[in-house]
Amino acid sequence: MIQPGTLLNGYEIESTISQGGMAMVYRARRVRDGQIVALKVLREQYAADAEFVERFQREARAVASLTHANMVQVYESGEAAGWHFIAMEFVEGQDLKRYIREHGPLRVAEAVRIAVAVCEVLDYAHRRGIIHRDVKPQNILLRRDGTVKVTDFGIARALSSVTITQTGTVLGSVQYLSPEQARGQPVGRAADIYALGVVLFEMLTGQLPFEGDSPIAIAMAHVHDVPPAPRRLNPEIPPALEAVILRGMAKQPQHRYASAADLATDLLGQTSFWSEGPARREDEATRVVRRGAVVLGRPALARSRALVPALALTVLVLVGGGAWGAWRSVSAYFTVAEVEVPKLVGLSLAEAQGTAQRAGIDVAVETRAYSDAVPVDAIASQDQPPGKRVKAGRVINVVVSLGREMIAVPDLVGQPLLQSRLVVEGARLQIGQVNERFDDTVKPGLIISQDPPAGTRIPRGSALTLLVSRGPELVEMPVLVGRPLEEARRRLEELGLIVRQVRSAVSPDLEPGTVVDQSPDPGRRVRPSETEVVLTVSVRPGTEGRPPEAPVVTVERRATPAPRPTPRGGEDRARGQLRTVVHVVVPEGEAGQRVRVVVIDEAGVRTVYEKQHDPGDQVDIVVLSRGYTIIQVYVDNTLVQEIRP
Repeated sequence: MIQPGTLLNGYEIESTISQGGMAMVYRARRVRDGQIVALKVLREQYAADAEFVERFQREARAVASLTHANMVQVYESGEAAGWHFIAMEFVEGQDLKRYIREHGPLRVAEAVRIAVAVCEVLDYAHRRGIIHRDVKPQNILLRRDGTVKVTDFGIARALSSVTITQTGTVLGSVQYLSPEQARGQPVGRAADIYALGVVLFEMLTGQLPFEGDSPIAIAMAHVHDVPPAPRRLNPEIPPALEAVILRGMAKQPQHRYASAADLATDLLGQTSFWSEGPARREDEATRVVRRGAVVLGRPALARSRALVPALALTVLVLVGGGAWGAWRSVSAYFTVAEVEVPKLVGLSLAEAQGTAQRAGIDVAVETRAYSDAVPVDAIASQDQPPGKRVKAGRVINVVVSLGREMIAVPDLVGQPLLQSRLVVEGARLQIGQVNERFDDTVKPGLIISQDPPAGTRIPRGSALTLLVSRGPELVEMPVLVGRPLEEARRRLEELGLIVRQVRSAVSPDLEPGTVVDQSPDPGRRVRPSETEVVLTVSVRPGTEGRPPEAPVVTVERRATPAPRPTPRGGEDRARGQLRTVVHVVVPEGEAGQRVRVVVIDEAGVRTVYEKQHDPGDQVDIVVLSRGYTIIQVYVDNTLVQEIRP
């Protein structure tokens, strides 16, 4: 954290505005003219990634060239004293997320006004080749006079390479993630339209369309689940507005609005694109089709009146002739012989056609579909069951098998295990065995190799075997004394080490939460799987018993005995599991903070603890897991620590 009064490239830090997993935002004064700005400063772990920083600065420079009344202006970006920053327009007010919490659900007129303003910004940026990629209420600011400001265009592309588990910021973004982003596919303007559809849903209902126990569960809901009908949650939403939201949230990008401008005109009631199919609308100057009704111009209407007598006579003749023809058809139908439908499933298409012809019926291919049980080009199903009596000449519709669906294995090497689970599930495959190995070059938690390799085509639903790095077998203890506790914990995580205990010591000369002692000592080479770190942090005199400023998480690893047979056969499942005790000290702040612990192991993703606690509460959670394990600790939906015991 940068202290007030610090000068950074001509900006004097005045106070902290907000902090997230990726950056800190400060209120700062530009020294040369006194202009108040918002200074977004990258956290240390991102500043150390040269590729990320280069992309971050490149995108910030591109956005700085844009000017729109509803866009937060980017003044400049750069680096000073090791800190990478973006100087932006300072907006007096609050973000839309907080506004929804305080006032939601919003009135229809207010929600539409905000959404239309965002549409205008997105359309302006899209036409200049810039996709936001992270549209969410936290990035929509409301000035005190009601003006809407959209921010964070400058980090959108840079963040596209960050996993959904690294920071609380990205965790928040997964609530508004488009299906194509969740699958890891390239995104375009349709991704921003989807996210804005979710924001509209939240503004008008006061809740999100998809919730889950973990970022993966929420992302997969965006891919596969149908959102609830907004009017079921808020009957005051007009039916047309509900249809606009649902079109904006269509799973396939081509089924959403073609542009943010189209979405805005529908929100304002100037068009009804929501009622049309995915294909582009017809020329409205010649023909207007709305909900099945054809609207004719005045000349056409006059001509139609002149044709009324002729049309009436024609209809009379047709009705009389139709009745005679229908009587003959019905009479002929009841005199046709009946035949028995043969069994066609399992036969090749040629065999099925021959069998049907001999039985006196015809076969028509309705569609082709994948099947795990029926070979390719064989009949997978028929719409009339074998043995049923039907009229001779009846057409039997059949589905022809495409065989087993084959999926190309995605490339997971070098990716975190949690992100890989999302990619694999999105590809309709699954992760089977996960093995671990020490590796001097691959960071802990990243995938070293996979079987089958990337690009191999395997049947849908097949399992992959992954090898995950545990990092170097021996690592050198870093110097942690003098660093803030959060920074020290993050450095230990990168090395695969965990904090066993955090002690406190009175130190009037240091900022609270600064590390003043550590064990093991700096420079000592230790084994991550066996070493638990003890840190001592500073507190001010008289504050020893007060809640910490930030959550304190410590971990105790305990291996359980190997599985043994039970008296009735089988194994004692409680044995052979990894037993981890997670200790959480709830930070200062409001009462009723929600502590949630999520576990990811070979059994999948699950929430093992979720309760509300007051500041200062000490919570102990016992976690049992099998195989490679990730434990995530959240406080009020913000990821505060990720543990790999």
